[in-house]
Amino acid sequence: MHLTTILPHLKGLRLTDLAVVDGMLVLSLRATARMASCPCCHRRSRRVRSTYIRTLADLPWSGMPVRLQVHIRRFRCPNPDCRQRIFAELLPRLTVPHARQTCARRAGLQAIGMALGGNAGVRLAASLGILTSRPTLLRVVRATSILTNGTPQIVGVDEWAWRRGDRYGTILVDLVAHQPIAVLPERSAESTAAWLRCHPGIALVCRDRSQLYADAITAGAPHAIQVADRFHLLKNLGDALERFLLHKNAGRRKAAQMLTEVVPVTSGELASPDVIYRGRRKAPHDYEQRMEAASLQRHAKYVTAYERIHTLRAAGADIAGISRTVGVSRETVYRYLRMPQPPTRKRPLPRRKVLTPFYPYLLRRWDEGCHDGMRLWREIRAQGFAYSSTNVSRFVAGLRRGLPRPQRSPMLRVDGPSARQVATLFMRRPAALSPTQSQYLLQVCATDATIAWAYILTQAFATMVREQRGERLSAWIAATEASEITEMRGFARGLTPDLAAVSAGLTLPWSNGQTEGQINRLKMLKRQMYGRANIDLLRQRVRYRA
Repeated sequence: MHLTTILPHLKGLRLTDLAVVDGMLVLSLRATARMASCPCCHRRSRRVRSTYIRTLADLPWSGMPVRLQVHIRRFRCPNPDCRQRIFAELLPRLTVPHARQTCARRAGLQAIGMALGGNAGVRLAASLGILTSRPTLLRVVRATSILTNGTPQIVGVDEWAWRRGDRYGTILVDLVAHQPIAVLPERSAESTAAWLRCHPGIALVCRDRSQLYADAITAGAPHAIQVADRFHLLKNLGDALERFLLHKNAGRRKAAQMLTEVVPVTSGELASPDVIYRGRRKAPHDYEQRMEAASLQRHAKYVTAYERIHTLRAAGADIAGISRTVGVSRETVYRYLRMPQPPTRKRPLPRRKVLTPFYPYLLRRWDEGCHDGMRLWREIRAQGFAYSSTNVSRFVAGLRRGLPRPQRSPMLRVDGPSARQVATLFMRRPAALSPTQSQYLLQVCATDATIAWAYILTQAFATMVREQRGERLSAWIAATEASEITEMRGFARGLTPDLAAVSAGLTLPWSNGQTEGQINRLKMLKRQMYGRANIDLLRQRVRYRA
């Protein structure tokens, strides 16, 4: 068997000796070619002047480090006009000039460094038998050349956080190749426009609703089509709906009370349970108590500000004076003056219990006559429950003592669902709603004509987004402008300056979802580097594709 059969990177070399020295496998090799080409004039020469030994680190064999001792020959150039009088033979399959390791070992270090970075990469390499250091690994990462596919045609652009709320950068992604193509250290229209000018072939750019990137694309790629991301459009609509529904607390509560009278208790409408412990309701956890206290404290500030704003306005104070006195923005003053009552407190969500997904099954089996806690535990364990039987025993003990069953859906609570929950229901497909949710929407729309009209407008816009019917946008904006819903009108007016990009987002199949996924990967790599996420290293690792 030839040496190159199992070690193809040693092609053109002959093994002369093999030894184990200090736990390291040492291979002595010589070139088999009789001639070598001059690197300057490319003339071939047979005239050997001298030899020397070049030591190279290679990939390990079964975890044992390997060193190659290659006998390199120096040749005299036969061309009298060549400035390279003496040259050493090159071994391009094995290594590059002046390197101290083989190309195969360097490729292995490159893959490890790109995947794990410095410290973690060194630990993995050591477990595989590759002895290296963190500076060496990072140096290999920095020196790696990232191949590109030429000028991209369709690009997504978005921001990413060096430090949230303080410093941001910009990432650009080739949406056709599914590959990041640029990571800019800052979020500015100037730097993004400069990058776009260097790539004049870009035909379409997906972005969020940021005016900064809109200006950058207009300046750097004026002929490119701008596409507003559909997710951000729905998010903006949801925020407007929530602000509107915050003023409709009475309608939301009335709908919940009406629904309670007509919808029976069913195990399929379970939400967070009342926790049972030794026949009594378990006291709230310390963490939940702290969260509740903090929520009450924050809400008290909002109520105080609301009352002061209305008192000052009734006394004849102007908006600017109220803003300075209360210490809030003018927009907040206007919003609180429009509200008939103080803002509703956003209650912290309860912690999800490990038994919650199995409550419908347990209640059904209890109603069927199975009151054995251990038997119920074994049944849900077969369905994937990975915790002890104590949870089931406590729950069954509470049912046996006749204590209240788990709480029902938020739609059936006395105070009704929150404004955010109702806004979410407004935007969902009707076919995806449960019977209780559908019934609640009917009740809440029946309590107020403006709520019903807001639901109609929301469903029309959500349908445009899902079916990509951008030709309906102008008619939808006109209908919204004619409504009495201030928040929805504000959302529609916000679409008008960016109408071309919004229409393209509701018509073309491209979106910025892929860019958001690449930002997720970028954040994972940045956190993995433990403070060594310099822009050059971060750019290399983000753009690298194995």
